[in-house]
Amino acid sequence: MHFGQLTGTIFCMRTSSFLGGILVFSKNIVPQRVGVLNFHLSLQSDRRDNMEKIKFKPILLVIVFVLLMALIPSVGFAGKDVISENIQRIKDLLGIGDHYELIHQYENFDHYGEKTISLNWHGNDERVGVEIDEEGNVKSYWKDKVSYDKGPVIYKFPTITREEGEKIAKDFINKLYPDIMDKIKYTDDNLHFTYRLLGLAGYSYHFIREENGIEFAENNVYISVDTQTGEVSSFYINWDEEVEFPDLEGIISKAEAKEIYRDNIDLELFYKLKDEDNEAYLGYNILNTDKTVDAKSKEMVSTSYRPIFTVYNTALYEGMENIAFEEEDRLVNSNKIISREEVNERLVTTFNLGENYELERHELQGNREKDIYIWEVLVMKYVGNSGSGISARVNAKTGEILDYSDPGFGPEGVGVAEYNKEELLNIAKETIKNISPEKYKEVEYVEYEGGNSVYVNRNISEFLFARKMNGIRVENEGFYILLDNVTGNVLSYHHSWSDIEFISPDNIIGEDKAKEVLLEGRDLNLEYQRKRDGEEEKDIRLVYNFKDKHLIVDAKKAELVDNRWGLIENEVIKEYKDIEESFAKEQIEKMQKHIILFEGEEFKPKEEISQKEFFQLLIQTKDMYSIYEDTTYLYERLISDGILKEEEKDMDGKVTREEAIKYIIRAFGLEPLYDLGDIYKLEFEDAHEISTNLRGHVAKARGLGIISGARYFRPKDNLTREEAAVLIYNILNRDI
Repeated sequence: MHFGQLTGTIFCMRTSSFLGGILVFSKNIVPQRVGVLNFHLSLQSDRRDNMEKIKFKPILLVIVFVLLMALIPSVGFAGKDVISENIQRIKDLLGIGDHYELIHQYENFDHYGEKTISLNWHGNDERVGVEIDEEGNVKSYWKDKVSYDKGPVIYKFPTITREEGEKIAKDFINKLYPDIMDKIKYTDDNLHFTYRLLGLAGYSYHFIREENGIEFAENNVYISVDTQTGEVSSFYINWDEEVEFPDLEGIISKAEAKEIYRDNIDLELFYKLKDEDNEAYLGYNILNTDKTVDAKSKEMVSTSYRPIFTVYNTALYEGMENIAFEEEDRLVNSNKIISREEVNERLVTTFNLGENYELERHELQGNREKDIYIWEVLVMKYVGNSGSGISARVNAKTGEILDYSDPGFGPEGVGVAEYNKEELLNIAKETIKNISPEKYKEVEYVEYEGGNSVYVNRNISEFLFARKMNGIRVENEGFYILLDNVTGNVLSYHHSWSDIEFISPDNIIGEDKAKEVLLEGRDLNLEYQRKRDGEEEKDIRLVYNFKDKHLIVDAKKAELVDNRWGLIENEVIKEYKDIEESFAKEQIEKMQKHIILFEGEEFKPKEEISQKEFFQLLIQTKDMYSIYEDTTYLYERLISDGILKEEEKDMDGKVTREEAIKYIIRAFGLEPLYDLGDIYKLEFEDAHEISTNLRGHVAKARGLGIISGARYFRPKDNLTREEAAVLIYNILNRDI
């Protein structure tokens, strides 16, 4: 019996407003319930007219019907009485009172193909969701507030400590699964949770299973606790009762396991792109990261999934912003960029879309400093009331297609494959040659072992072409293409290519030396892992495994480098060396436990804060799931939420004290509808210097406790970093 599986962790990533999502739709939408099992019993003959020739007596019909029903196996989830009993028991267990109304109840299947029942309740201003298995065990649970207040959510400092939240989490698990409490271990080293060591909205906890004192990380519990109410806000459990764990008899030592690693792992030399610099360095990476050492057989075995080689290039889109229609026309008329009509024609021609596809939406993105312009477009084809869309990104200066996606993939298993792998590979090659002939000369086809499991049972083939420089692969750069096996059409085309400096491969260490550096001082962990090499998946192995396979070796410096994507230094609580004399020392130290502050060892409290830096702090009082290193998306969010107006954008500019208050009041959704500056009484001696249209903002900030009753407000002075820290602290510390 399985007790569920957490199938994914949510992180906020930037996607284009119309490049993400499925773009196949119907104008006449008919709502459908997904996951409801409908069982229909129908009896019919091949020839309806023959039925009239058959004569049955009424009593015979009854007998036949009864016999038929007796022979039909039960396919329902459980009896109604059992379900009702389980529902009532769950309500009592979780404190779901009678004021909650059950609004959804439907049967489903979990990741393992086992039946579940999903339940959703609404009560006053709260919603509760529960998923249970056939025995009535809670597999998942969530609870959230339904806000009827149109004002935005602004977070506050927690009212409970993380330690208090951990006890609440353990008590909740014990209430649901008392038998597993001595088999779970709390872990705080999961990469997913390093983004917030404490958090504001909720504390997240991750427990993993232990057997015989050995971790079995695949079985785990995820639980979060609301920092304001102390209530459990979500719960997920993945637990397998039907596995057997081998004992510790006859296992090899860590030292022996490390030698097996040394003799069997392969390293790959590649160019690693530095996020902060316009250059790349050479590094050795473990090629077969899916391999571990069987602690009993001494063999290298595959017990984990091999990571997929991705192709992405975020650097190309950094610093991009929307280009106004007036500037767009000027750029087109001066022949500096191609028109959107040319983009549509190029897409139709390149991918044989046909004449029915027309440009539906378009947006020009640009980085004026780098002189880069990119068209983001959506082309549509309508048939009656239905339509399908294709999204694309195109270099507006060169016309080169960067990304292309037809998300309207046909249903799985529809049609017979008309193209073999070799034919499809040739189509992929010709596609690249046609779009980027010069770049094609610098790529190498990579056999995509395993590939993306999403496409395993679909008539879709994927092809990867890795960029190479000096005969060495460039990490995450090249071309990635999906093709339809039935039609041979391109379903997805993705291109990544950076304009950076590549260092010479001269004077680098060899693979043997790299292995020595890689293995030196790194410990192995004994752990249980599920077999994934064609054997029964319920079988469990004892293996020695490295926890830090993300480490690579700098081939020039012969030292270890952290290769984890997206993990930045300022996510770790550190001590600033220059805040001892700052009046905001206390506020800074408390805030850095909950939000991300400035990089480096210096806070620079007296330095004037830039607009971008101020917003990176302010946005965290509203959204605790994004770091917003992507300034383009940050500003898109600010404008969308009404915090910033387009004409006010000035990323590197300074922020005056009154402007900071303006943005804060907008974040609260409290901006005055009219300029009534004269009606607000402000006790500052320099109140007359406050812009008339911002006097209401300052008055509201004073009322909210965001600013204090100091003698002078200094509205036109540029805001310093320490002053910004106090403002953000006051937002999070308010009691209103």
